[in-house]
Amino acid sequence: MDMRGVHIMPGRDKNSQRGFTMIEAAFVLFLFSVITLTFAQLFSLGTKRIMDVRRKLGATTLADERMEIIRSLPYDSIGTKNPNGSGGWSYGIPRGDILETETIDKPGAVYSVHTMVQYVDDPFDGTASGTGSNHDAIPTDYKQARIEVTWPGAENGQSVIVWGTFSPNGVEQPSNTGVLSVNVVNGAGAGVSGANVHIVSATNAIDLTAQTDDVGNQSFPGSPPGTDYMISVSKSGYYGVRTYLPTSSLTPLDPPMSVVAGAVNMKSLFMDQTSDITIRSEDMFGTAIPNVAFTISGGHQIGTQKPVTNPLVPVYDFSASNATGSDGQKTYAASAGGGYTLAPSNIVSGYMFLRVDPGIKDKPDFFDIVAGTNQTAKMVFAKSDIASVIFTVTSGSGASTVPVPSASVELKNVALGYDTTVITGNSGQAYFPAALSALSAGTYEYAVSASGYANKTGTVTVSTVLTQQPVTIVAQ
Repeated sequence: MDMRGVHIMPGRDKNSQRGFTMIEAAFVLFLFSVITLTFAQLFSLGTKRIMDVRRKLGATTLADERMEIIRSLPYDSIGTKNPNGSGGWSYGIPRGDILETETIDKPGAVYSVHTMVQYVDDPFDGTASGTGSNHDAIPTDYKQARIEVTWPGAENGQSVIVWGTFSPNGVEQPSNTGVLSVNVVNGAGAGVSGANVHIVSATNAIDLTAQTDDVGNQSFPGSPPGTDYMISVSKSGYYGVRTYLPTSSLTPLDPPMSVVAGAVNMKSLFMDQTSDITIRSEDMFGTAIPNVAFTISGGHQIGTQKPVTNPLVPVYDFSASNATGSDGQKTYAASAGGGYTLAPSNIVSGYMFLRVDPGIKDKPDFFDIVAGTNQTAKMVFAKSDIASVIFTVTSGSGASTVPVPSASVELKNVALGYDTTVITGNSGQAYFPAALSALSAGTYEYAVSASGYANKTGTVTVSTVLTQQPVTIVAQ
């Protein structure tokens, strides 16, 4: 067939054209999805911002409304109260007709309203704690109201707070009240600001909550006299503390507070940051031993035991009986710093309990936690069914026997080609073998040396099980 004069247009076949169209469609669809998703996220974020602003405006309006209600009350009625759950009321200092806590359901949010009313001891005319001309015998100079409104989902935990000041009609009148001053300090002696102080007095029907100021203080002028003021303190990230009633078995370190009329009655409570404590059960080579039952007690001391002994027996607010898990660990979150006693509660088959690491000298079952730190305490066991030896190096005798840490213990057997040195820890213990392979049975020579002590040598016979070898060295 003669093709001259016939022009064939270059192009793609139908399959090529169809493939190009599908790629273009996929790209357009992807681009559309990205734009739509971005717009949806921006719309959602914008809507959330609008709702946050509306809720904050609602909280501001609610706080202003509550403050106007307080301004309309007689001066003697400006104080707080709460239902006590028994058909009656518990009161703040000063007592009055304003609910301390309320829940208000408004369109768009459910608001929580906390109202705090306090007497103010103005330094203009002296203070209750002042002396001479700076002493104010009537420290209830005026009242100050603080209203805080919060709502669920508030951004960064924000709230609305308004303040109001209210002066008495006429001249200050003396009253049969005192000043309750609560100081909250940490272990370093610095004040803890923003701590919640909860005060209850059954005698005076008082139940109120306030927060400490920048130096960790909260004062309550106008407190009625009483001997049963129970105080508890809490703050996020801190271990809470409180006062305790004396009992037949407990003499508390912080008993109920007493308020004496005409005096400043001060109470200091100590609280520190919490710690996470991990208990681990393992052998001498760091291998976890699972499911070890144990008892633990300690942390924050609340008092001493009755009847009184010498020395006094401390009582702590924490004690537990638990077991490590399949990984050989058990964690206690948000615990108090301080000293703890830890020990296995039963015999672990095939093992002998040696000590707690890091322990305290002459206390193999004791460890200490620094407040605000996360620490691990190890229950260390030695296998009792392999050829091994544990040296316990001590000094003194009888009740004055103490372990010797940092002592050098050399164990050798020339015929077996064994010569290894181990340094004792706080418990005065040195374990052989230092590596995983068991010792060979036989008689070994040992040499013990420590700074300030005379050297001690001897022999020990190692069999197919754990051998305990006590060594007493003499101070030079």
